[in-house]
Amino acid sequence: MTSPADLETARERTEDEPKATFMEHLEELRKRIFRALVYIMLGWAVAFAITPYVYDFLAAPLLRVKPVDARFVFTHATEPFFLKFKLALVLGLILVMPLVMREVWGFIAPGLTRQERRSVKLIAPFSILLFFGGVALGYYILPAAFNFFLSYLDDYPDAQLLQNPAQYVMFVVKMMFAFGLGFQMPVVLMFLAHVGLATPEAMWRYWRYAILIIGLLAALLTPSGDAFSMFAIGLPMVFLYFLSIFLVGRIVKKRRRQALRVETNQS
Repeated sequence: MTSPADLETARERTEDEPKATFMEHLEELRKRIFRALVYIMLGWAVAFAITPYVYDFLAAPLLRVKPVDARFVFTHATEPFFLKFKLALVLGLILVMPLVMREVWGFIAPGLTRQERRSVKLIAPFSILLFFGGVALGYYILPAAFNFFLSYLDDYPDAQLLQNPAQYVMFVVKMMFAFGLGFQMPVVLMFLAHVGLATPEAMWRYWRYAILIIGLLAALLTPSGDAFSMFAIGLPMVFLYFLSIFLVGRIVKKRRRQALRVETNQS
């Protein structure tokens, strides 16, 4: 039997404008990809000028805990340039991400229902806040992580740390991105609740399986794969999962009230 919510969704879809043809979709996609690439190139050009400051910021966690005789060492003549090139590309992508996401949203929004578009607009600011919160936490724990790793240097009395800057910077960027990505879990669950695919009852029932999946995700997300980093990202994700149960509960409760109101009006 079709529920009132399904009937409402069906009405929304029939009220939409006539669908574009396949070739019109391809042309729209081509234009938006071209504009996104232009944004990325402009962001890269701007970021290329400020990478020295970003490098100092990224190098700070290791510099706080590194041994006295440790040094950053390039091992190839081309590495300084390519490090700046890759770092500027990553930074430029971050700078223009709002513009890129605007193009993505402009392409997919016409294919969504009014309820789905409303859900995305409500959740998107929360997603951005969680992402940068995860990135900040990832950066904050880096000194403790490096202190853990370098503690094993004492087992090799004759060894000296000669750190490749390119490998180090990419490791830090990947670690911060992994934390930001891991913190998107509440956003995914809230969106599923908005479209009727997640309920607080199911999340409580399967919380043990959820923790197991979080552990697997932590192992996949951390670039080093060590126990310290996995625990550092997995523990906040477990907390966010139980917080998500509360958030999903509020969304589902609102959806059920709306469905009951529609059913009452129809009767």
